[in-house]
Amino acid sequence: MIAMALVGAAVGGLLFLLVLRMAPPATSPLVRLGQFDARQAGRASSVAPHPAGDRRQWGERLGRRIAAELDRRGFAYTSLRQDLALTGRSFEALMARKVVVALAGFLIAVGALAGLWLTGGLRLPAGGAVALALLVAAGFSFLPDLEVRRQASDRRRDFRHALGSYLDLVALEMAGSAAPAEALPNAAKVGSGWPVALLRATLFRATRSGKDGWDGLSELGERIGVTELRDLGALVRLVGRDGARVRQTLTARAATMRRRELADAEGQAGQRDQSMRLAQVLIGMGFVVFVSYPAIVNVINF
Repeated sequence: MIAMALVGAAVGGLLFLLVLRMAPPATSPLVRLGQFDARQAGRASSVAPHPAGDRRQWGERLGRRIAAELDRRGFAYTSLRQDLALTGRSFEALMARKVVVALAGFLIAVGALAGLWLTGGLRLPAGGAVALALLVAAGFSFLPDLEVRRQASDRRRDFRHALGSYLDLVALEMAGSAAPAEALPNAAKVGSGWPVALLRATLFRATRSGKDGWDGLSELGERIGVTELRDLGALVRLVGRDGARVRQTLTARAATMRRRELADAEGQAGQRDQSMRLAQVLIGMGFVVFVSYPAIVNVINF
């Protein structure tokens, strides 16, 4: 009993630490935007010393080594890097986190196998136990990727929703005889959400560096994986400097994005409707089993 309690306490402690590691405290979108800008500018942010500074430095060193080794071997992870840029995290930090989570999964598997051996008498060959623990560690290592992709998908959907409205505002500004160089920042002044703040910061950096606003937006779309924004600069360059054609292009792209958003919403509604129907069927089957169980037992015992 004491051995079982110790194994259970160890496994529970590891699960608790894993949950804390996988669910960090929520950060404000504007704070994430500031981290995103600082990282893209290549400047290290000056922050006050933190009690966990040594642990973070160790994690950063480990993440940099893993990232450098992956780069040397030709693993780009372009899609994952785009998701990380959109969520305000670094590739190096994710690599270090994957190692920590994989190690936690390995220890949890070893603890679970030891508990089964002590309590239930389950005996596995040493090689089989190690192989099973390694498989569990490999599965745990993908948990941070899934979390990042889920968060990036939600944030990318919010960004596309705001981008459609922003393009309509730019078209309205140009309809009022405003040049594109004026229409882009003026339209970005409307709104206070993080997508609009990101567009505003991108245009500000493009202006300070002497770039065209469309080029800055295209680079942003490439960096965060939003194809509509990435292709927008190329479309505008194709139509030239004709204000009417640029305005028509922006309006058409905004309408296309709204239709896509509506189709996605309808698809999600259909999935949820199917889930509700499945839940109703399962509840009905459970009720039938609950009602008929006494009769079935009486027939069997008769």
